[in-house]
Amino acid sequence: MTEINRRIFIKSAGLAFGSVLLFPACLKQSSIYHFFSNEEALCMIALCEQIIPKDSSPGATNAGVIFYIDKQLSGIFQYDQETYRTGIKNLQDYCSNKSGKSFEKHSAEDQIQIMKLMESNQMSETEWSGKNPANFFNLLLSHTMQGFYGSPIHGGNKDNISFKMLRIDYPLVVDQNQIRS
Repeated sequence: MTEINRRIFIKSAGLAFGSVLLFPACLKQSSIYHFFSNEEALCMIALCEQIIPKDSSPGATNAGVIFYIDKQLSGIFQYDQETYRTGIKNLQDYCSNKSGKSFEKHSAEDQIQIMKLMESNQMSETEWSGKNPANFFNLLLSHTMQGFYGSPIHGGNKDNISFKMLRIDYPLVVDQNQIRS
């Protein structure tokens, strides 16, 4: 039997402990999202981009709105998780049944028409199971606006895009900001 000295023991224990700490990192998914699956994220990006599209100014995708919503659903908005899961599933089922393709694969014009149906609750219970589609649409609209126009510290408004577009100084300080003309 070989004699184990203190140096060999510490070196061996350190390697074993270090590998145990790294093991959970190997099990993580490769997704960049905390709440959404990659498929759900594609649908959400298409929805948000129709609410705030890119034109001469940046849109929802440029501002990272998907990351804002994803971050908030993993944290403070956990109570809205089921609404998003069900809403995305119902939307994708509706699109698949109507045209055989997912929402994000539709043209921009078709996406807008589908969203108008959601907003006005013009989908039957057989087309949209559970709560009415306007609930999901209104929540999505609200969170998209928050992600685009809110403070970047919450995960959206990447690079102060909306503040620059609106010519608002950042950081916002009550009674001290100037609107540049």
